[in-house]
This record gives sequence, C-alpha cells and structure tokens, in this order.
Amino acid sequence: MNRRESGHTIVELLIVALVLGLLAGIVMPSASVGDDRKLDTVQLEIQDALDHAQALSYHKGAVYAVRFNAQSQWFGVVNEVGALVDDPLSHGDYIVRLKEPGQPHGVVIDYAMYGARPLAAFDAHGVLTETGEIHLRVGDSERWLTCNTSTATLKEIPVAAN
Repeated sequence: MNRRESGHTIVELLIVALVLGLLAGIVMPSASVGDDRKLDTVQLEIQDALDHAQALSYHKGAVYAVRFNAQSQWFGVVNEVGALVDDPLSHGDYIVRLKEPGQPHGVVIDYAMYGARPLAAFDAHGVLTETGEIHLRVGDSERWLTCNTSTATLKEIPVAAN
C-alpha cells in the first residue's frame, strides 16, 4: 500500500511568504507612492515570478519560464509548452497584468529580452538558460534591469542622466 507524504517544502513556504509580502505592498494605495516605489513593486513582482519558475524547474525537473509580453503589458510563469501555471496563492493562472487595478499606476514594460526571446527560461535543474534585460518605465523614471545565468537575480543597471 502506497502512503502519500503530504506537506510543503521550505521553498514553497518561502515563495508563499514572498508573495504575501508583495500583495501587502500592492494593497497600499498605488497612486500616492512615488515613481521609484512603483518601479520597486513591479521589480519585486518580476523577481517573485523568476523565483517561482526556478523553484518549479528545480523541484519538478522540467523546464519552466517567465514569459513577458510588452505589447499587452503582462508577464506570467509558464511551463515547457507555454501554458500558464497555477499561482500558489490565488490558485488561478500565475500572471501579472500591469494594466489591472491594484497594480502600480502607469508602470510599463518597454523591453524584456532573454537572448532572442521575451522568455526567461530555466532548465530542468533550475538554471537560467540565458542572460536577459528588462526595461521598466513610469512617468519620467525608468529602470534597466539585468538578470544573469549564475544568480537569476534582477540587478539594476545605472542609467546615465541626459
């Protein structure tokens, strides 16, 4: 007789805690925060999606990715066939639409590219396959982010003042 083990891994619990922290930050009125704070919020949401895709890849031994759509202003965690995965909190699709209520007002993704695709893919070992760049903008503020294959962590690239 097979006995199924239940419970959650520490990685899953950390992901849930991170998502709860992000949601708490989003609940605060977005219109009253400065542009840098809005960019910080979206950067954290992207990092959370990257962390979730990486954890899924590592634990399930399959390819997962974060797909960016600058035209429609959204990003989401997808499996190897490009289907959105379940969000561990909402149990709906793991997708962040920047034009939806509750998101920081006015933030847009101008550019997101990993290699030649708008897809941050993790191999079956949880390793980011290509270095990427993301450009976020709100009002007159902009933020260039890079993500390298060794850490899969977003890092801000200083932008020269005009």
